[in-house]
Amino acid sequence: MSFEIQWMEACYGAVEVIKISTPAGQLVLHCQQGIICKADWASDDDLYTQDPDLQEQFNQNWLNTDKHINIKLLKQGSAYRHKVWAALGNIPFGETMTYSALAKKIDSSARAVGNACRDNPYPVIIPCHRVVSVSGMGGYCGQTQGDFMAIKNKLLTYEATHKK
Repeated sequence: MSFEIQWMEACYGAVEVIKISTPAGQLVLHCQQGIICKADWASDDDLYTQDPDLQEQFNQNWLNTDKHINIKLLKQGSAYRHKVWAALGNIPFGETMTYSALAKKIDSSARAVGNACRDNPYPVIIPCHRVVSVSGMGGYCGQTQGDFMAIKNKLLTYEATHKK
């Protein structure tokens, strides 16, 4: 699954909070007028609105890894962060790349790539879970153990078993 991202400079209006089921857990999307301004993982106890149409798009893409979702995201972060995030989007579904390999590809450092991954406001949509360390899993959402690492493991396992 991949996303065709259209970066939006601003969004206005009431925030709608939508829960999307993924193979790794519940993803919460904060949207304003069809623009996603934040994504985060939810605990099972969190209650949010569900959007059947958006859920169906995600479901179709989890099942058909060749399909693309067109999605609007609020532009956040520096030009460097966008460079890293664009490179993350080029890592194929079901594959991983090390922080150092990605850094070499974009003429940067592994630590800077890791920091950009940690600051990713759109987990799953910008697939920072596909970046690992040379000696193991690395981190996910700023953590190196705990619930977020379990989510990263679930995402990588799902993608590896459904890779074409």
